Amino acid sequence: MRDFYIFAESLCYIEEMLCEELDQAEIARHCGCSVSALQKTWKYCTKLGVMQYVRRRRLTLAAREISQGAPVLDTAVKYGYGSNEAFTRAFRLFWGISPSDFAKTRSFTGLYPRMHLNEPNGGIMMRVRFDLTELYEQLQNRTGTYIVCFDIRNLMVINEKSRELGDEVIRSSAERIDRALKEDMFAFRVGGDEFAVVTGYTDIADARAFEQSVTAQNTDTVTLNGMTAPVYLHSGIMQYSGACTDFYEDFEHSVIRE
Repeated sequence: MRDFYIFAESLCYIEEMLCEELDQAEIARHCGCSVSALQKTWKYCTKLGVMQYVRRRRLTLAAREISQGAPVLDTAVKYGYGSNEAFTRAFRLFWGISPSDFAKTRSFTGLYPRMHLNEPNGGIMMRVRFDLTELYEQLQNRTGTYIVCFDIRNLMVINEKSRELGDEVIRSSAERIDRALKEDMFAFRVGGDEFAVVTGYTDIADARAFEQSVTAQNTDTVTLNGMTAPVYLHSGIMQYSGACTDFYEDFEHSVIRE
């Protein structure tokens, strides 16, 4: 239970401090634990280092602000980068594109959403999911719309080969979905290998056409450091009933698959 507390408390603290100076020692002090205990807990819970999560969250939030018109230099400073060059280099490594080009061509910015822990009966489950608050907000007043969900085939196997290769597959999957989005569509990363798109369509034929525009590219591959992996997306469709209480459970029970 101590490990659960460390993870939950450190996660909340990190999210509050993303625009402040932050290091592992300070996070550990806040949680009343050693740096090694903090590192061990994060590796166990997320397979990530603590500062890896910090960097991913900062670059995810930075992308959103840039897409909304924030100046690149101001955004770089806000998220702790000492120069525009350092920020642009980190942004390109993370997103595969420069900040200025991202602002012109991309709409999906939620590559690494805030993590969320389920807390049933006062306890904390170790299965980490992403916070879906924004997804639920977008579903308000959208009863009857179709949601198209995608999951990356064999991501666990790819990650076992190379976490960096797995990250590249995730980024490539997000980019492919982003390219297919139409006006007023909203995409979300809802799990480690899962994405959901609120299409706004109430006709199943339109939803299927969008689904197929993404899965038609399932022959794509990515290559990193001499290793190659497929970018193959399974897909399914659900219709939002207006009473979604648990997206994951509702999707499993109402999914329409080919």
